[in-house]
Amino acid sequence: MLYKNYIKMHMKSSFQYRFNMMFVAFNQLLIMVGEILSVYLLFLQFESVAGWTFYESLLMLGVIYTVYSFVEAFARGYDEFPKLVQSGELDRFMIRPVNIHYQIFGSRFEFTKFPRIILGIVVSVIALVNMSVDWNVWKVLVLIATYICGSFVIFGLFLLSAGISIYTVENLEFLNIVTNGSKELAFYPINIYAKWFTRIFTFVIPIACFNYLPLSFIMETGSVPMWLCGVSPLLGMLFVLPCLLFFNLSLRHYKSTGT
Repeated sequence: MLYKNYIKMHMKSSFQYRFNMMFVAFNQLLIMVGEILSVYLLFLQFESVAGWTFYESLLMLGVIYTVYSFVEAFARGYDEFPKLVQSGELDRFMIRPVNIHYQIFGSRFEFTKFPRIILGIVVSVIALVNMSVDWNVWKVLVLIATYICGSFVIFGLFLLSAGISIYTVENLEFLNIVTNGSKELAFYPINIYAKWFTRIFTFVIPIACFNYLPLSFIMETGSVPMWLCGVSPLLGMLFVLPCLLFFNLSLRHYKSTGT
């Protein structure tokens, strides 16, 4: 009930400036369209990139657009957590008899991200329709798990960034590179990068678990064992657990910055 009231409150606030919200959403859509065009222009010069065709890469774009925009829409409070630390607003959160995560989730909603979620789904559908895939139940389940895994991984990055900001007070620029850079990284199959880079974004930050590996399972390609590709989204979801633990432990060391 409280979460529902949070949504209503932010919706009323956002629609007080509906034209501004529409322009922001439209601007973000233009940016996404520009990114899609850049990938399309790349494939005008090359038939494939590391064995991946345009529509296969387009599916990667659709996945990352959908999951990243979804997490931004509903977990924006964690992305802007440093502002709570700097302003001292986190003090109020800490003394209220309500779970801290509940309050952070309810502190900010980005309704302007909804068109991006829709566009991400549309891009995914277009890619899937034009791909030659021999579908079965397992591939459908892996595809669904890919979106869920992506949401957990991006949310984990937001938690990690928020936890570090408790010690640094300000949001460090390299953390923005990790969160936003992960989105750019997921535009292309991760096997096009250097091996050391691929290992980091497979075993440390599991971008490959909702990028290269599950889509390799769906298309039955690549050198990684198919069973491992199939379970990779489930393994990738575990990334959020140490991030959540780190954030909760960091809260114990929080010292008020005052106002």
